Amino acid sequence: MLKIDLSDLLSKTPAMKQMVEQKVVEVAYKVTLEVHANVVAGSPVDTGAFRGALPVETPPQPFENGKVENTTPYGPQLVDGHSGQAPKGWIDNAVLAATRL
Repeated sequence: MLKIDLSDLLSKTPAMKQMVEQKVVEVAYKVTLEVHANVVAGSPVDTGAFRGALPVETPPQPFENGKVENTTPYGPQLVDGHSGQAPKGWIDNAVLAATRL
């Protein structure tokens, strides 16, 4: 009969949890910045105001969301495909491209 002693593994649980949480924050940070870069690259350009109004917030804690938000009053119309330069769904495509494995 084989007996496995898990006491060593259990004693390392806090350190493993911290490593996993750090990796989650790191991946979320990278994905958020990639989404931001994709949105900026795919955004329509007239005066540049829309592109210039895309602040990004990376998640500070594990399992929190990052945020890319446009602050212009006409942002929702552009997201909905109002511009021929960026058809409807371009934001979704930017997110998908950043989250594909």
